[in-house]
Amino acid sequence: MAFSGRGTLNSSTNSFNPSGSPFASTPQKPLFAQQRAQKRSGATTSTRGPLQPSRLGQTVMYNDDEDETETNQQEVKANRSGTFGLPFDDTYDLDDSSMLMSGAPGGDLEMGDDDSDLMMLNTPAATERVRKEAAGIFRASVAQSGPRIRDLRFAALAKDVYTHMGTASLFEPGELILNTERLITRLYDEGVGEEEDEEKLDEALAHVAGELTDLWKRAISDFPQPDEEHTVEIGPGPNTSPLEKATYLANLALHVHHERYEDNTGRTRPTPLPETLFKWLDEYHNVYSGQTEEILRYRPSPASHPLFWQAIFVALLRGKVDKAARLLRQAGWDKVKKDNGENKYINRALESVQLATAETVAMLENCPGYNENWDIWNSDWTLWRVRTRGALDHLRRFAEGRDNTLGDSTFSDFSASVSSTRNRESMAGLARRAESQVPWEIYEKLNIIFDIVLGSKHAILDAAQDWCEATIGLTAWWDDRRADKFGNPLTMARSQALTLASQSASTDSYLDRLNNAFHAAVEEDFYLNPNNPVEVGIACIFEDNVKGLIGLLRGWSLPIASAVAEIASLGGWLPQHQPGAFFMEGLDQDDLDVLGVDPTAPDEIDGIKDSTLIQYAQKLTDDEDIGTIADHMGESRDGWELAIHVLGRMDSQERSEEMIGILVRHIVDSLHVDSGEVVDKTWSLLNELGMISYAEEVVETYADILARDSHRYGEAMWYFALAHKPHKVREVMNLLISYSLIQSTAFPPNEDLDDWLHRLLNERNETLEQCAKQDLEAAELLGKMLSGYASLRQYFIIRDDESILPNATPYARKQQAAAALVSVIASSDDNIRGGLLDPTRDGIVGEDFLLALLGEALAFVTNPDNTNVHLGQQALPILNLDQIDTILKAIEDLQAVSDRVRNTCEEFLQIVLASAPGGLKGSTPADLIKKNASGSLVLAGSTMVATQLKNSLSGGLVGSGAKMNPVKRGWDWRADMPAKTTGEDVMRRLRLGVAKDLAGLWLADADNALW
Repeated sequence: MAFSGRGTLNSSTNSFNPSGSPFASTPQKPLFAQQRAQKRSGATTSTRGPLQPSRLGQTVMYNDDEDETETNQQEVKANRSGTFGLPFDDTYDLDDSSMLMSGAPGGDLEMGDDDSDLMMLNTPAATERVRKEAAGIFRASVAQSGPRIRDLRFAALAKDVYTHMGTASLFEPGELILNTERLITRLYDEGVGEEEDEEKLDEALAHVAGELTDLWKRAISDFPQPDEEHTVEIGPGPNTSPLEKATYLANLALHVHHERYEDNTGRTRPTPLPETLFKWLDEYHNVYSGQTEEILRYRPSPASHPLFWQAIFVALLRGKVDKAARLLRQAGWDKVKKDNGENKYINRALESVQLATAETVAMLENCPGYNENWDIWNSDWTLWRVRTRGALDHLRRFAEGRDNTLGDSTFSDFSASVSSTRNRESMAGLARRAESQVPWEIYEKLNIIFDIVLGSKHAILDAAQDWCEATIGLTAWWDDRRADKFGNPLTMARSQALTLASQSASTDSYLDRLNNAFHAAVEEDFYLNPNNPVEVGIACIFEDNVKGLIGLLRGWSLPIASAVAEIASLGGWLPQHQPGAFFMEGLDQDDLDVLGVDPTAPDEIDGIKDSTLIQYAQKLTDDEDIGTIADHMGESRDGWELAIHVLGRMDSQERSEEMIGILVRHIVDSLHVDSGEVVDKTWSLLNELGMISYAEEVVETYADILARDSHRYGEAMWYFALAHKPHKVREVMNLLISYSLIQSTAFPPNEDLDDWLHRLLNERNETLEQCAKQDLEAAELLGKMLSGYASLRQYFIIRDDESILPNATPYARKQQAAAALVSVIASSDDNIRGGLLDPTRDGIVGEDFLLALLGEALAFVTNPDNTNVHLGQQALPILNLDQIDTILKAIEDLQAVSDRVRNTCEEFLQIVLASAPGGLKGSTPADLIKKNASGSLVLAGSTMVATQLKNSLSGGLVGSGAKMNPVKRGWDWRADMPAKTTGEDVMRRLRLGVAKDLAGLWLADADNALW
């Protein structure tokens, strides 16, 4: 759910709930208020608390027993030079200045002819003013010509604080870590595509940021709240959990940058920053909860409450324009009492007060902020400011007795509601009855209200309780072009004109305004506690110092810090990292020490985002418990798995691959034969990140472990294929073919097949389709390599298992078996076609097995020594012409090929013969392996094959005389072979038998032709 702005325009709001805030503090007297009051008074400690009047409010508490006229005269004398930032003069005319101050382009206020103004410019303060004006011109020029450069005055303090805080350990609940990672992953899935779509990304950022803050707030709501009392301060108290502090700052930062609302057209737009800040202030920093209702219930009237005016000022400062108007509207002026119990305001004084306050209420009700419209740079606000300045001028004239026509004021239509208390007299008549001034204490407070809403910096700062409240109030109301530090109107300077020329309701413009407001607030005597990291963090947000903010968050919660860093990077509010060497070339160590810069620090090398992600990934890798926890979707992920995801989102691709490589090697070192699930997850993650080489390294290592330490041959072949290692797939295939030929039976037996090999043999198409969804190239490789072994295994199964082809005759069964065997012979002969070895032909079955395969074919040809009996049966030809042709070609190629190839075939044939039941005299298969392990091609080129054969044969698994499960064979071609049979004997016997069978086929064709 996205952050929502104004409720009237947003179809799905994510409202702030002050009552449900986990950060609400017990209202107590703030420490910073004491320090601030001491500085202002210079004497005694102030007792001002959250429900006590400010300096502005204190002026309304007067002694009625004293002479009222004398008091008013003293107050006039003391305040005439400061009201509304303008010198008080009975002859001063605001008609022109009010329009010039409205912000209309080109309007300048002229200084007048008084020499005192010129003398004022010759002071040190004026020199400082010129310096600031020059700095303003520079900033405005940069804002127009290039990237914005903001004044980060607290960056050094923030860096010092988060450096001393260090990095937090991973203490967060596992559900929070998993769900945070899920939302960040969704952000990349929904917001980042092949083509840049800023609108889509912005919408995804708003939705994910809103869900993240909701997730974190729910997590801390389950934490027990500390019972210890503490001084009210900005942010969570000192005894709250680090996660609560991190959530507090992250919530503000994400709201500032990603709160959105839907306009009338359905488009998502940024919520004006003042509106966002007011909502945050109301939820997370509100010591005035219920104050308005308390004052309205006060008797004899709300206006008699000592905090009446202070509550109005604070309500305006916090964007509660409707509450301020309500307090004025329901003030009950006719019931305000003096100390002696008499009504304080009667007759003309009462009517004047009611008229003046009604005009002020009408002004507030017409304020766009009254209807939650805080886009302070739109035309509604511009028009309202102009009308408000006009209303202020008329109110001043009326209250000071210089104008009796208040009814013609800008907001007169909205002040008519007070006429019912005046017996329906005309407004002009009432004005004539109010020739005397409005009581000064009321007039002064109304002036302050106008001062605040028209942007007087001093009025806003005087009404604020702390620098945070002052900053937000200035951001919403401040007219920084209104008056200089002496309270005098300024001529619009060049820097202001530049700013106005480029000013708009963009996020950057609001952030510049927030930055300036913050600095204006802290330049006063508000106390920002440098020992409170939360206050320093808020300062970083107000200054737009994202690096400092992430550093502080990292000291409390790595999941929150990394999430904010990634959102800031995607959202464009985290500046791109520039390595220290880029701009510090030529500086020696002393210069770097003065600047407080360590070029070797991780943040300087990798950048604050990548450095944070690396530290987070390291903590995740070491967390062994997180894999036992499921997220709200019921899915669980190990720490290393999350770490790969995190490292894959680093900005630096080179650094990301380096760190993932370290993690992959750590994973590889811990693999064993039962690590299949880990390997699958790792391969999938690395492929998603495009790190194919690391993915192949993991699966290849695991396949080596399987081939070496287990008998899960099918699984090993699949992982070698997934690593795109065809020669290693061939090694496993050669091993299986070797075992099968040596034992002259299908190996492994059906009952010993691993799951992968069983599915590849019995559910070939379905299994390969499933493999192709994961990796098409690997599936094609595996299907191709498997075909030779599958055909050979089919030959043995047809020969030995009578349940296969139960309805077939013995002759038909032999024909089926012969077809399977001849296809394997053809594949083995493929690499030596024409008597020349050509490895590039990439035959499925190695040529080293050709002699043994031809030996198996002896069972299908006529025995040259017995022309009438063929293995106990009548000598009917089993092979057809094409099959005979294939066998003869293989014999010719083998006789013509080089001696090296032929000798290797001979060596393997001797192993096969020696492995026959009962064995051959003179040697065992294990002896032959020992002698020939240094031979060529398969037995020498494949250490895996040679080792597996040697271990199995010497262990007595195949014909070494040890006990073993008997193998039931349909026949065994080696049974009638002489003791010293060689390859030449096999080929000669096969030639003679094939020749007799071929002659028989020709005779059969001739007989058929005759008939």
